[in-house]
Amino acid sequence: MTGTDMTEKRVRIHIDQEPYHSPTPTTGVALYQLAHIGAELQLYKEVGGDREDLLIPRDDHKVHVHEDEHFHSAPAKPGVTIFVNTKPFPWDRPKITYDEVVKLAFPNGPFGGDVKYAVMWTKPDGQEGALRVGQSVAVVNEMSFDVRNADKS
Repeated sequence: MTGTDMTEKRVRIHIDQEPYHSPTPTTGVALYQLAHIGAELQLYKEVGGDREDLLIPRDDHKVHVHEDEHFHSAPAKPGVTIFVNTKPFPWDRPKITYDEVVKLAFPNGPFGGDVKYAVMWTKPDGQEGALRVGQSVAVVNEMSFDVRNADKS
């Protein structure tokens, strides 16, 4: 038994209402394999309240699971198109960060130092807001972002 085996914590989770035991942390790939989730499906962590369930990407990023957490599979959603400064971009993740939007708008910068950008977003249903450094927003199809250099130079 290796040192990592001795410290591995295993918890009971539920995927599609079936109980499984998983190490924590684990990966998205391992969760898909654990419950035999096919390529045509995506796995979601159930969240409370009036929020969308969290997509678990089928990749090697760490996923911290907790005792009796629930997950469910659903047909894979096709990617969405977002618009950044009116230019369309395909997007296949549930959220986008401030930095990701800025890099889509200005792939060659400038970045760093005192360079700042104002990022405003609008969803097709009329919701709107601003993204600040370190923040992210849930993405929906045909969401628009307006990114402007906000330097006061």
